[in-house]
Amino acid sequence: MQNNKQLVENFRSRGGFGRLFDLYRQKFESYGAFGAVLMQPTREEEKALRGFLGVRYKGFRFPAIDFEKALKEAGYSVSLLEVLELYYGCKLATKREKKELRLSAWMDLFVQVERDFINRFNIADTELETFFQKTFNWFQRLKEGEARGYQGLIMLFNRGSNVYSDLLTCLSALWYLLMKKDEMFKERGISTGKIRLPMFAAHVTEDSHAFDNKNALGRLLWSALYDISSQSLELNEKLNNKATTIPEYLFERQIYRNFDILDDDLSSISHVFVPQLVKGTSPRTLNLREIEEIKQFPTYSSLYIIENPSTISYLVDETIHFLSFNGFSLEQLPSDFPILLCTIGQARTASKVFIEKCLETNPSCIIYYSGDLDVPGIQMLNNMKEQFSAEFYAWRMDASIYRNYVAPRSKPLSDVDLKILQDLESGLVQEMVQIKAKVYQELFGKELRNDWIKVLSLEASKT
Repeated sequence: MQNNKQLVENFRSRGGFGRLFDLYRQKFESYGAFGAVLMQPTREEEKALRGFLGVRYKGFRFPAIDFEKALKEAGYSVSLLEVLELYYGCKLATKREKKELRLSAWMDLFVQVERDFINRFNIADTELETFFQKTFNWFQRLKEGEARGYQGLIMLFNRGSNVYSDLLTCLSALWYLLMKKDEMFKERGISTGKIRLPMFAAHVTEDSHAFDNKNALGRLLWSALYDISSQSLELNEKLNNKATTIPEYLFERQIYRNFDILDDDLSSISHVFVPQLVKGTSPRTLNLREIEEIKQFPTYSSLYIIENPSTISYLVDETIHFLSFNGFSLEQLPSDFPILLCTIGQARTASKVFIEKCLETNPSCIIYYSGDLDVPGIQMLNNMKEQFSAEFYAWRMDASIYRNYVAPRSKPLSDVDLKILQDLESGLVQEMVQIKAKVYQELFGKELRNDWIKVLSLEASKT
């Protein structure tokens, strides 16, 4: 055996055999046999192969039987397959054999996880049956490739990742939610009947970030909850009928809420100037939780939505100055006075919920949107149009504004930006594609201010 290892080391150190061995390996894995392979050798390969094969060297065609005869004549009792397995340091298998091995390993994974899950919680047969009924046999359907979460899990499994821990932890999380929720709440000191996602993750794993969506485990758990919710709805056993009617941007949060898991409702924020709703002379930052807790919105006549925080601050400064200069106060503004809302770039859930609540109170509320004249700004404008059923206008996002403020020192649009814009249609986009530059909202703040002051003057005159 030592001689065989030395032989392989000679093949590796002399060079010239690597490409040929790769071709033999590919042939074996595809067909389960070697046959002959075709290769046009380099000068170095030709020297090495001619020296080993001798009179059997044929230039472009390399039958496996000739290679094995050369091995035997050199005094080695070893097959080509054994040489390759020593060379690559692993047992070679056909694609079919690999598929069968993966399938067997996949089935073994689920057997092991189920066994360890039962042992972890000391689960009786009747309890296990009840649990699987409550999950609509998610675990079994996942094994068979018929449940949500399968694609992500099988992809990791095929890459060689150790998915055992994630699968066992996900099953454990479902156990706590569906079978041991009351005990969990008592242990965590929860009296409201709902648990925050990080607290739930800490209870199950001792890691408060374990169920974050950026983690494979977090995505697997959410997929399981989504699957169970869907199965429940299909069987008319609704966990929460809002899941069928809520806007798309709230869908992910609602899946958690169906199981009494509270999402992060503080990090999602919006800047608003709504004197009739939130008192103060500056834009206020409201988080999603605060917005959802507001029961009744005033009937706003219109919403002026702005992308950038500096712009809303500027417009509020001008508002306060105008009112003070003309002897008015915020309290004198009518209850339907238009509001300013800043999305802080891409609109977060908080901004979307605020807008939706305004439209629920007054479906005739008009929306004006203004953002940067760049690709993200155009995309946000189009997204707003699609997301909300309202009379909608682009606010100073037009070709004339663009021409007035684009300059030689304007930041250029990238080739990727231009490719995206070429698929869109508008006079503004055509100008941007032609000139290939960006214009930021802060440059045309004066025009926005003039429009806003006209609205303000009209509303103030009503008082």
